[in-house]
Amino acid sequence: MSGSDGPRRKGRAEWTAALAAFAGLLGWAVTSSLAWSRSSVAGQTVPAQPAVPEPGFALGWAKAGPPRTFTGQDLFNQIDGGAEIFLEFGFARLRVQAYARGQAELTLNAYEMEGAASALGVYLMEKGKETPFPEIAARNSSEVSQLTIVKGRYFVQVDNLGGVPASKAEAVALANSFLAGIAGESAPTPLGLLPVEGKVPGSERLIRGPYGIQPYFTFGEGDILSLGGRIFGALAEYRMPMGSEFTRLIIPYPDAEASAAALDHLKANLDPYIKVTRVRPDGYDFVDFQAKKGSVARSGAVLDIRFKSTD
Repeated sequence: MSGSDGPRRKGRAEWTAALAAFAGLLGWAVTSSLAWSRSSVAGQTVPAQPAVPEPGFALGWAKAGPPRTFTGQDLFNQIDGGAEIFLEFGFARLRVQAYARGQAELTLNAYEMEGAASALGVYLMEKGKETPFPEIAARNSSEVSQLTIVKGRYFVQVDNLGGVPASKAEAVALANSFLAGIAGESAPTPLGLLPVEGKVPGSERLIRGPYGIQPYFTFGEGDILSLGGRIFGALAEYRMPMGSEFTRLIIPYPDAEASAAALDHLKANLDPYIKVTRVRPDGYDFVDFQAKKGSVARSGAVLDIRFKSTD
Protein backbone atom coordinates (compact mmCIF):
# COMPACT_ATOMS: atom_id res chain seq x y z
CA MET A 1 0.00 0.00 0.00
CA SER A 2 1.47 3.37 -0.95
CA GLY A 3 1.58 6.34 1.38
CA SER A 4 -0.91 8.23 -0.81
CA ASP A 5 -4.46 8.54 0.56
CA GLY A 6 -5.92 8.99 -2.96
CA PRO A 7 -7.10 5.39 -3.54
CA ARG A 8 -8.58 5.23 -0.03
CA ARG A 9 -10.53 8.44 -0.62
CA LYS A 10 -11.88 7.05 -3.88
CA GLY A 11 -12.90 3.81 -2.18
CA ARG A 12 -14.66 5.66 0.64
CA ALA A 13 -16.40 7.95 -1.83
CA GLU A 14 -17.73 4.98 -3.78
CA TRP A 15 -18.80 3.25 -0.58
CA THR A 16 -20.62 6.37 0.72
CA ALA A 17 -22.29 7.03 -2.62
CA ALA A 18 -23.40 3.43 -2.86
CA LEU A 19 -24.94 3.51 0.61
CA ALA A 20 -26.71 6.77 -0.24
CA ALA A 21 -28.23 5.13 -3.30
CA PHE A 22 -29.30 2.10 -1.29
CA ALA A 23 -32.63 3.47 -0.06
CA GLY A 24 -33.81 4.35 -3.56
CA LEU A 25 -32.71 1.05 -5.01
CA LEU A 26 -34.23 -1.02 -2.22
CA GLY A 27 -37.53 0.85 -2.35
CA TRP A 28 -37.86 -0.42 -5.91
CA ALA A 29 -36.41 -3.78 -4.91
CA VAL A 30 -39.05 -4.45 -2.26
CA THR A 31 -41.89 -3.92 -4.71
CA SER A 32 -40.20 -5.98 -7.42
CA SER A 33 -39.19 -8.81 -5.10
CA LEU A 34 -42.68 -9.23 -3.72
CA ALA A 35 -44.03 -9.29 -7.25
CA TRP A 36 -41.69 -12.04 -8.42
CA SER A 37 -42.23 -13.98 -5.18
CA ARG A 38 -45.99 -14.01 -5.74
CA SER A 39 -45.67 -14.85 -9.43
CA SER A 40 -43.34 -17.77 -8.69
CA VAL A 41 -46.04 -19.66 -6.79
CA ALA A 42 -49.32 -18.37 -8.18
CA GLY A 43 -51.09 -20.80 -10.45
CA GLN A 44 -48.10 -23.11 -10.89
CA THR A 45 -48.82 -26.61 -12.15
CA VAL A 46 -46.26 -29.37 -12.48
CA PRO A 47 -45.67 -30.15 -16.17
CA ALA A 48 -45.59 -33.72 -17.44
CA GLN A 49 -42.17 -35.38 -17.46
CA PRO A 50 -40.45 -35.27 -20.85
CA ALA A 51 -39.79 -38.72 -22.29
CA VAL A 52 -36.30 -40.19 -22.28
CA PRO A 53 -35.27 -40.15 -25.96
CA GLU A 54 -35.30 -43.29 -28.04
CA PRO A 55 -32.03 -44.16 -29.84
CA GLY A 56 -33.25 -42.65 -33.09
CA PHE A 57 -31.74 -39.27 -32.22
CA ALA A 58 -28.78 -40.32 -34.44
CA LEU A 59 -27.94 -43.26 -36.71
CA GLY A 60 -26.54 -46.44 -35.15
CA TRP A 61 -27.21 -45.74 -31.48
CA ALA A 62 -28.90 -48.09 -28.96
CA LYS A 63 -29.85 -47.83 -25.31
CA ALA A 64 -27.14 -49.29 -23.07
CA GLY A 65 -29.26 -50.73 -20.29
CA PRO A 66 -32.49 -49.57 -18.67
CA PRO A 67 -33.01 -46.03 -17.36
CA ARG A 68 -32.13 -45.38 -13.73
CA THR A 69 -34.04 -43.02 -11.44
CA PHE A 70 -32.87 -41.36 -8.23
CA THR A 71 -35.05 -39.38 -5.84
CA GLY A 72 -34.37 -37.50 -2.61
CA GLN A 73 -31.36 -38.68 -0.64
CA ASP A 74 -30.73 -41.43 -3.25
CA LEU A 75 -28.90 -38.75 -5.20
CA PHE A 76 -25.86 -39.34 -2.97
CA ASN A 77 -25.63 -42.82 -4.51
CA GLN A 78 -25.15 -41.30 -7.98
CA ILE A 79 -23.15 -38.12 -7.37
CA ASP A 80 -19.76 -38.48 -5.72
CA GLY A 81 -19.89 -35.19 -3.85
CA GLY A 82 -22.09 -32.24 -4.80
CA ALA A 83 -25.53 -33.70 -4.10
CA GLU A 84 -26.01 -31.19 -1.28
CA ILE A 85 -26.36 -28.20 -3.61
CA PHE A 86 -29.06 -29.98 -5.66
CA LEU A 87 -31.02 -30.86 -2.52
CA GLU A 88 -30.66 -27.30 -1.21
CA PHE A 89 -32.12 -25.85 -4.40
CA GLY A 90 -35.04 -28.29 -4.39
CA PHE A 91 -34.21 -31.59 -6.10
CA ALA A 92 -37.08 -33.81 -7.26
CA ARG A 93 -35.57 -36.65 -9.32
CA LEU A 94 -32.71 -37.60 -11.60
CA ARG A 95 -33.16 -39.85 -14.62
CA VAL A 96 -30.08 -41.37 -16.21
CA GLN A 97 -30.01 -43.14 -19.57
CA ALA A 98 -26.87 -44.40 -21.31
CA TYR A 99 -26.59 -44.93 -25.08
CA ALA A 100 -23.90 -46.76 -27.05
CA ARG A 101 -22.62 -47.01 -30.59
CA GLY A 102 -19.59 -49.27 -30.74
CA GLN A 103 -17.08 -47.84 -28.24
CA ALA A 104 -18.81 -44.48 -28.18
CA GLU A 105 -21.11 -43.74 -25.26
CA LEU A 106 -23.42 -40.88 -24.41
CA THR A 107 -25.18 -40.53 -21.05
CA LEU A 108 -28.20 -38.31 -20.48
CA ASN A 109 -28.50 -36.97 -16.91
CA ALA A 110 -31.84 -35.19 -16.49
CA TYR A 111 -32.24 -33.48 -13.11
CA GLU A 112 -35.81 -32.42 -12.44
CA MET A 113 -35.96 -29.60 -9.88
CA GLU A 114 -38.97 -28.23 -8.03
CA GLY A 115 -39.15 -25.23 -10.35
CA ALA A 116 -37.38 -23.25 -13.03
CA ALA A 117 -35.64 -20.96 -10.51
CA SER A 118 -34.17 -24.01 -8.77
CA ALA A 119 -32.86 -25.41 -12.04
CA LEU A 120 -31.34 -22.04 -12.94
CA GLY A 121 -29.69 -21.87 -9.51
CA VAL A 122 -27.95 -25.21 -10.06
CA TYR A 123 -26.95 -24.24 -13.60
CA LEU A 124 -25.34 -20.98 -12.48
CA MET A 125 -23.32 -22.92 -9.89
CA GLU A 126 -22.22 -25.60 -12.37
CA LYS A 127 -21.68 -23.76 -15.65
CA GLY A 128 -18.18 -22.40 -15.04
CA LYS A 129 -17.22 -19.85 -17.70
CA GLU A 130 -20.27 -19.95 -19.95
CA THR A 131 -19.31 -21.34 -23.37
CA PRO A 132 -22.56 -22.07 -25.22
CA PHE A 133 -23.04 -24.30 -28.24
CA PRO A 134 -25.50 -22.35 -30.42
CA GLU A 135 -26.90 -25.60 -31.84
CA ILE A 136 -28.44 -26.51 -28.46
CA ALA A 137 -32.03 -25.33 -28.12
CA ALA A 138 -31.66 -23.88 -24.60
CA ARG A 139 -29.23 -21.94 -22.43
CA ASN A 140 -26.06 -23.98 -22.07
CA SER A 141 -22.35 -24.02 -21.29
CA SER A 142 -20.74 -26.87 -23.16
CA GLU A 143 -17.68 -28.66 -24.40
CA VAL A 144 -17.48 -31.83 -26.46
CA SER A 145 -17.01 -34.05 -23.39
CA GLN A 146 -20.01 -32.61 -21.51
CA LEU A 147 -23.03 -30.47 -22.35
CA THR A 148 -24.49 -28.51 -19.42
CA ILE A 149 -27.97 -27.15 -20.05
CA VAL A 150 -30.94 -25.52 -18.30
CA LYS A 151 -34.50 -25.38 -19.58
CA GLY A 152 -37.60 -24.92 -17.47
CA ARG A 153 -37.29 -26.96 -14.30
CA TYR A 154 -34.62 -29.23 -15.78
CA PHE A 155 -30.87 -29.10 -15.34
CA VAL A 156 -29.43 -31.43 -17.98
CA GLN A 157 -25.98 -32.83 -18.63
CA VAL A 158 -24.96 -35.03 -21.54
CA ASP A 159 -21.69 -36.86 -20.90
CA ASN A 160 -19.56 -37.91 -23.85
CA LEU A 161 -16.98 -40.12 -22.13
CA GLY A 162 -16.81 -43.32 -24.18
CA GLY A 163 -13.61 -45.00 -25.33
CA VAL A 164 -14.21 -43.33 -28.69
CA PRO A 165 -15.86 -39.91 -28.35
CA ALA A 166 -19.20 -39.38 -30.04
CA SER A 167 -19.33 -36.46 -32.42
CA LYS A 168 -20.47 -33.07 -31.22
CA ALA A 169 -23.47 -33.34 -33.57
CA GLU A 170 -24.56 -36.65 -31.97
CA ALA A 171 -24.30 -35.29 -28.43
CA VAL A 172 -26.26 -32.18 -29.41
CA ALA A 173 -28.90 -34.31 -31.16
CA LEU A 174 -29.47 -36.32 -27.96
CA ALA A 175 -29.74 -33.14 -25.90
CA ASN A 176 -32.16 -31.49 -28.30
CA SER A 177 -34.29 -34.63 -28.49
CA PHE A 178 -34.82 -34.45 -24.72
CA LEU A 179 -35.18 -30.66 -24.59
CA ALA A 180 -38.00 -30.77 -27.15
CA GLY A 181 -40.22 -32.41 -24.54
CA ILE A 182 -39.59 -29.88 -21.76
CA ALA A 183 -42.34 -27.35 -21.20
CA GLY A 184 -41.23 -23.74 -21.14
CA GLU A 185 -41.45 -22.18 -17.67
CA SER A 186 -40.55 -18.72 -16.47
CA ALA A 187 -37.99 -18.48 -13.70
CA PRO A 188 -38.78 -15.42 -11.56
CA THR A 189 -35.72 -14.78 -9.40
CA PRO A 190 -34.17 -11.84 -7.54
CA LEU A 191 -31.32 -11.59 -10.06
CA GLY A 192 -32.99 -8.49 -11.47
CA LEU A 193 -32.48 -6.73 -8.12
CA LEU A 194 -28.71 -6.68 -8.61
CA PRO A 195 -27.58 -3.23 -9.81
CA VAL A 196 -25.99 -3.23 -13.26
CA GLU A 197 -23.18 -0.73 -12.66
CA GLY A 198 -19.92 -2.50 -11.90
CA LYS A 199 -21.40 -5.99 -11.99
CA VAL A 200 -18.94 -8.55 -13.38
CA PRO A 201 -20.64 -10.35 -16.29
CA GLY A 202 -21.13 -14.06 -15.60
CA SER A 203 -20.64 -13.73 -11.83
CA GLU A 204 -24.36 -13.86 -11.02
CA ARG A 205 -25.47 -16.67 -8.71
CA LEU A 206 -28.60 -17.67 -6.86
CA ILE A 207 -28.27 -18.57 -3.17
CA ARG A 208 -30.77 -20.68 -1.25
CA GLY A 209 -28.83 -21.92 1.76
CA PRO A 210 -25.48 -22.56 3.43
CA TYR A 211 -24.02 -24.75 0.68
CA GLY A 212 -24.60 -22.03 -1.90
CA ILE A 213 -22.98 -19.22 0.09
CA GLN A 214 -20.08 -21.35 1.38
CA PRO A 215 -17.75 -20.84 -1.62
CA TYR A 216 -18.05 -17.06 -1.28
CA PHE A 217 -18.01 -16.20 2.41
CA THR A 218 -18.44 -17.65 5.91
CA PHE A 219 -20.97 -15.55 7.81
CA GLY A 220 -21.58 -18.23 10.42
CA GLU A 221 -22.85 -21.76 10.90
CA GLY A 222 -26.04 -23.35 9.60
CA ASP A 223 -28.80 -21.34 7.97
CA ILE A 224 -27.10 -18.09 8.96
CA LEU A 225 -29.10 -16.04 6.42
CA SER A 226 -32.49 -17.47 7.52
CA LEU A 227 -33.36 -18.66 4.01
CA GLY A 228 -35.18 -21.72 5.31
CA GLY A 229 -34.62 -23.66 2.11
CA ARG A 230 -37.30 -21.54 0.41
CA ILE A 231 -35.98 -17.99 -0.05
CA PHE A 232 -33.65 -17.11 -2.92
CA GLY A 233 -30.93 -14.50 -2.74
CA ALA A 234 -29.02 -13.03 -5.69
CA LEU A 235 -25.23 -12.65 -5.60
CA ALA A 236 -22.68 -11.10 -7.95
CA GLU A 237 -19.13 -9.77 -7.98
CA TYR A 238 -18.59 -6.02 -8.52
CA ARG A 239 -15.68 -3.97 -9.83
CA MET A 240 -16.47 -0.29 -9.64
CA PRO A 241 -15.09 2.32 -12.07
CA MET A 242 -12.98 3.99 -9.37
CA GLY A 243 -11.29 0.72 -8.43
CA SER A 244 -13.10 -0.78 -5.45
CA GLU A 245 -14.23 -4.41 -5.58
CA PHE A 246 -16.79 -6.29 -3.50
CA THR A 247 -19.33 -9.09 -3.56
CA ARG A 248 -22.99 -8.14 -3.20
CA LEU A 249 -25.85 -10.34 -2.00
CA ILE A 250 -29.45 -9.13 -2.11
CA ILE A 251 -32.11 -11.17 -0.36
CA PRO A 252 -35.83 -10.33 -0.59
CA TYR A 253 -37.69 -11.87 2.36
CA PRO A 254 -41.47 -12.38 2.43
CA ASP A 255 -42.02 -9.23 4.52
CA ALA A 256 -40.31 -6.62 6.68
CA GLU A 257 -40.79 -8.67 9.85
CA ALA A 258 -38.94 -11.61 8.29
CA SER A 259 -36.06 -9.43 7.09
CA ALA A 260 -35.73 -7.81 10.52
CA ALA A 261 -35.59 -11.22 12.17
CA ALA A 262 -32.99 -12.35 9.61
CA LEU A 263 -30.89 -9.25 10.31
CA ASP A 264 -30.98 -9.90 14.06
CA HIS A 265 -30.16 -13.60 13.62
CA LEU A 266 -27.22 -12.83 11.37
CA LYS A 267 -25.72 -10.27 13.76
CA ALA A 268 -26.19 -12.50 16.81
CA ASN A 269 -24.56 -15.50 15.15
CA LEU A 270 -21.77 -13.99 13.07
CA ASP A 271 -18.58 -15.99 12.69
CA PRO A 272 -16.20 -15.02 15.53
CA TYR A 273 -13.62 -13.85 12.99
CA ILE A 274 -16.01 -11.12 11.80
CA LYS A 275 -15.90 -7.89 13.83
CA VAL A 276 -18.80 -5.42 13.81
CA THR A 277 -17.34 -1.92 13.51
CA ARG A 278 -20.44 0.26 13.38
CA VAL A 279 -24.12 -0.34 14.14
CA ARG A 280 -26.89 1.57 12.35
CA PRO A 281 -30.67 1.44 12.99
CA ASP A 282 -31.19 -1.02 10.12
CA GLY A 283 -27.80 -2.62 9.69
CA TYR A 284 -24.13 -2.57 10.54
CA ASP A 285 -20.63 -2.51 9.09
CA PHE A 286 -18.00 -5.16 9.71
CA VAL A 287 -14.49 -6.30 8.83
CA ASP A 288 -13.50 -9.91 8.17
CA PHE A 289 -10.35 -11.80 9.19
CA GLN A 290 -8.52 -10.38 6.15
CA ALA A 291 -9.44 -6.84 7.22
CA LYS A 292 -11.79 -6.50 4.25
CA LYS A 293 -14.89 -4.41 4.82
CA GLY A 294 -18.52 -5.39 4.62
CA SER A 295 -21.97 -4.10 5.44
CA VAL A 296 -25.50 -5.30 6.02
CA ALA A 297 -28.38 -2.92 5.31
CA ARG A 298 -32.11 -3.55 5.60
CA SER A 299 -34.86 -1.68 3.78
CA GLY A 300 -38.37 -3.07 4.13
CA ALA A 301 -38.31 -6.77 3.24
CA VAL A 302 -34.83 -6.71 1.69
CA LEU A 303 -31.33 -7.26 3.04
CA ASP A 304 -28.44 -5.85 1.00
CA ILE A 305 -25.14 -7.43 2.05
CA ARG A 306 -21.69 -6.47 0.82
CA PHE A 307 -18.51 -8.29 1.73
CA LYS A 308 -14.87 -8.71 0.72
CA SER A 309 -14.79 -5.01 -0.12
CA THR A 310 -11.47 -3.47 -1.10
CA ASP A 311 -10.86 0.26 -0.82
